[in-house]
Formats: sequence, C-alpha cells, structure tokens
Amino acid sequence: MTTIYAGTKKGLFVFKKQEKWDCDLHFQGQSVFSVGVVGNRVWASPFTEWTGSALMYSDDGGENWAKSDLNIAFPEDKDTALAKIWQMVEGKNGRMFFGVEPSALFISDDGAKTWKLCEGLWNHPHREKWTPGFGGQCLHTIKPLSESTWVVGMSTGGVYRTEDAGESWEACNQKIKAPFLPDENPEFGQCVHKIAADSGNSDRLFLQHHWGVYRSDNAGKTWDNISEDRGLPTDFGFGIVTTNPDTAFIIPIKADEFRVFPDGICRVYRTTDAGESWEPLSNGLPQENAYDCVLRDSFTGSGENLSFGTTGGSLYLSSDNGESWETVANHLPRITCVRLTES
Repeated sequence: MTTIYAGTKKGLFVFKKQEKWDCDLHFQGQSVFSVGVVGNRVWASPFTEWTGSALMYSDDGGENWAKSDLNIAFPEDKDTALAKIWQMVEGKNGRMFFGVEPSALFISDDGAKTWKLCEGLWNHPHREKWTPGFGGQCLHTIKPLSESTWVVGMSTGGVYRTEDAGESWEACNQKIKAPFLPDENPEFGQCVHKIAADSGNSDRLFLQHHWGVYRSDNAGKTWDNISEDRGLPTDFGFGIVTTNPDTAFIIPIKADEFRVFPDGICRVYRTTDAGESWEPLSNGLPQENAYDCVLRDSFTGSGENLSFGTTGGSLYLSSDNGESWETVANHLPRITCVRLTES
C-alpha cells in the first residue's frame, strides 16, 4: 500500500491507496512543515503562530496521533526560542536528528525520549552572521553519512560538515556560486535549498542551490556545477531527490523573482549519469497554464516511487521512476512537505 503524507498550511493530509485513494485530514488549521518516517513511526510537527511547534507521532500509518513527551526547546542560556521544526531524520543506530529554526541541530539517542542541542554547530563562529532566507533562518537538510560524518544544509548559511559527530564543523561551500552576493564565492552565506545523497555511492551528494545544481564526489567537501549547458530550462529550484545510483531528479522553477514552472509547463528533470545530462519527464503532468511552484521539502522519493506537491495544492505520484505521473489530489491548501511510504 502506498501512503503519501502531504503537509500543508492547513493541516496534514494522509493519502492511502489500495484500489483507490482514500484521504484523512489531521491537525486541521495548523501548518505542517515537516514529516519524518523513522522505522514504523511517523513524526509530524504541526505549528500555529499562537501555540508554536508541537511534536506528534503515529504508530499506525497516520491514522492516530499522540503528542511526544519530547519537548524540543533551546536551553535557557541560549537566549533564543524555537520557531519551527523543519526536518526530522533517522540516523545510525536509532539516532534521530531535528533541524530547526533558528538554524540549529537537535539530537536524540533514545528514540526521541530526550534530546540535546548540537553545541558544536551552535557555537560555530559563523553562526552570528547567518541570516534568514525568504522562508526563514532554517536548518532544512540533514544527511548522516556515517556514525560520525554528517552534512547539513541551511538557509542562508550553506553547507556545513562534521567528521566527529558534531563536535566541530567546517563550512563546505567551495565552488558554489552566489551571483546575487558581492562576492560570488563566499565561504558561507550560501542559500542552499536542498541536498540529496546518491543511493549507490556514499561519497556522492547532489545539491539544489538558489542558482545552480551541484554534485559532490567527496561527501560534501567540494562541489561541481552540473546544470550549466546541460539541457535544463533554468537552474533555479528547490527540491532534489535521488533514487537509483547516479540518478537524481529536480523540478526547475523560472527564477527567484518569478517562482513558477518555466513557460507554464510542469516538468520533472532526471539525470541517470550523475548530472552529465538531464531529460524532461512530463507524461501526466499539466503542460499549459501551470504557473505553480514546488518547495524544498515537497518533493520526495522512495525506490521507484516519486511524489511532489505544489504551492497551488496539487499532489502528484509516479510509480515508474518518473516516466509517468498521476494526479492524487487538486485544490489542497499550499503544500509545504511530502513524504511517502510503501507497505
């Protein structure tokens, strides 16, 4: 059974398909910016401006939800408060990571019963110069490559990497251009939108930047542009997803000042040669008057399955690695995150 969790500005929609799609709505009226699947447990973080962020979990595929005893909060001596939870990711040996706003990393080693702030990243000398992007100052990507090597992406800090389980961190934005800044190649301050890990090569990562798509072949230490003169209509976008080895998907957006599909045509672009070339995939997607956008966590993949949701409330699924697409739903509230599972 395919299950799609679509977080929106007005609640979490859970779609399940056996013979047809069924839908349940949870957390009505609350924004859901992040959903995480850890083993058989699903996590969600509903948010309102009045109550802040809650942390909820379900052990039955999203049918029933309970509030976690884990109440993520900054220690009192940090002189700041949690705004939103943007990312929930499983690490090695049961570890969980939480990426939050303002940009920080929280870690749990006991199944989310207790947590700790990653002091090494919080105390990084660059932190006071990190600034909010359009969506806020958020740590939105966490890639635990091994027990001790982790890569994170944040807006607008950039890519940071640790090899000692968070004790120390290095800014790793080499060769990533930021043409909107006075210095096109800053050490940090990059507006990284999303990072994905190759399924067949533990050293290979793909990155969608504010301007440009990049690949790293050394676990995030340095990056090379894989979008220039390679068939893409634009190199601006938010989400990036990996499935098979050397295979990645992006959804190009026209420009930062005009965040819609180029030419009003909805297309997913795929590379099967690690970014040397890209091909458009559009079978089943709207090919005219499609002036919509896909946010960084609204594009996801699992095996041959891909799903994305738009700011206009349309939700799509491909079960054949992007070759064809079906419309799961239209007219939902603004979609902010999408996750899918198979059982």
